[in-house]
Amino acid sequence: MIVRWTNFLLVFLLLLFGSISFDASADEKTLELARKEGRVSFYTSMAATESKLLADAFQAKYPVINVDITRLSSDKLLQRIGTEKRTGTNLFDVVTNSTMEVHLLSKSGLLARYISPEASSFFADSKDPGGRWVDMYSNLRVLTYNTRLVSKEKVPRRYEALLDPTWKGQIGFPEKQYAWYATMLRVMGEEKGKKFMQALGRQNLQYRNAPVLITQFVAAGEFNMGLVYENQVFRFQAQGAPLALAPLPFVTKNMHPLGLAASGPHPNAGKLFVDFVLSKEGQHLMKKLGRVISRSDIPQEELGRVKMIAEDVSIAERINQVMDEYNKYLG
Repeated sequence: MIVRWTNFLLVFLLLLFGSISFDASADEKTLELARKEGRVSFYTSMAATESKLLADAFQAKYPVINVDITRLSSDKLLQRIGTEKRTGTNLFDVVTNSTMEVHLLSKSGLLARYISPEASSFFADSKDPGGRWVDMYSNLRVLTYNTRLVSKEKVPRRYEALLDPTWKGQIGFPEKQYAWYATMLRVMGEEKGKKFMQALGRQNLQYRNAPVLITQFVAAGEFNMGLVYENQVFRFQAQGAPLALAPLPFVTKNMHPLGLAASGPHPNAGKLFVDFVLSKEGQHLMKKLGRVISRSDIPQEELGRVKMIAEDVSIAERINQVMDEYNKYLG
């Protein structure tokens, strides 16, 4: 059964309260207070190995500040924070999660307005105008295909090419792609987009619960192609998998915003952690991990070939409508 996001939204709106603003300068006073706090609590949905590398890099720079990592799936992390707020515990200092979840936290007053001095170096569509989050890293939703099964002449160059009868039953597709669906309709237009989704749903899509599983199946030849994350394709390519990316006119960017807690137990250490992650040093680390970054002063020549469309964070406010439409066409 699909979890209704209304429950999450109602919980957070009921808990709504004014957020706290912090001065953005990491001055000596902030640094000294952070040292006295001695730790920072980082809640994240990113892979455990990657979050550990990030924590280690931060602690190398600030040895007296320990990083406590809580790693959960996107929805469970949201539930955890909601439970803490209801019980008055407020255990996290910094959080990163998928776009919609962070938007809900922001709308509910659970994120502070903190404009990091590093934020000015990020693209405008990759940070909150209100100063409550900045994109920590993004995943690009791309179409990969098996080069042994799909000839160069048949490689899709438009999303509409996925409707070719040749691909019926041969497209791997992750479950619950609500943000992708809403973003595609925004780009295509409501009427055209819904007709496309209706036709796509008739293609007997091969659903799996995670993009990485689809990447594995496409590499193994179980499907001809699939909607997956770009960094996963690159990882499998490096291992010799017969995968390539379809040259579509645009791809969507699934952001993972980073925000500071409005009532965290270690606010100064939290500020330092946010600044570090968004710094050139922190973002270079994200890039080395194969992630797409949104910092404008770090070259990403390999991404010059594709137009990226940031997913709309506001869809969280109408998620049930989006889910109903999605399930009508693709469920």
